Amino acid sequence: MKDVPNLGPAYSRSDRRRQWTLIAWLVGGFLVAYAYVFISATASDSENLSGCQAVVSAVTSRHRLPISVSEPCSPAIFCDLGVHFPFLRTYYSVYIYGVLDKREQDSVVGNLRTYHRASHIPKILVQFFEKENWRAWSDPKSGRRGGSRGPETPIAKAWIE
Repeated sequence: MKDVPNLGPAYSRSDRRRQWTLIAWLVGGFLVAYAYVFISATASDSENLSGCQAVVSAVTSRHRLPISVSEPCSPAIFCDLGVHFPFLRTYYSVYIYGVLDKREQDSVVGNLRTYHRASHIPKILVQFFEKENWRAWSDPKSGRRGGSRGPETPIAKAWIE
């Protein structure tokens, strides 16, 4: 066995510093890449938006839903893109308001399952709510109006995979 030369404490200190610098760069690079992928996954591009519109149409074409409080003249159904952590897989999150009958909820979920199998889209999370918790506001001076959604608790949830 050969003797390893002792290069002194200065060598081992600088060697450790290089190792930690390399580790810091690798971790930093990973975090930047993860942030980029997260932003890409959550950005609503036209493909994902049209997928949401198709999911909403699959429900509204077969079911009569109450009128929305937040968007008058539209059915009380909303869809957006959700993201599973940590692997950032996307899914559609569907919010349906005013469908209280369990059989009607099951029918909606069944129709979405059929649509999901036929269209090969990402998973769907369907959430049913009793009513929209919508707080309207207006400014008489400027004539501006709007609203914001308050806290809501689903009465039923279903994953469609």
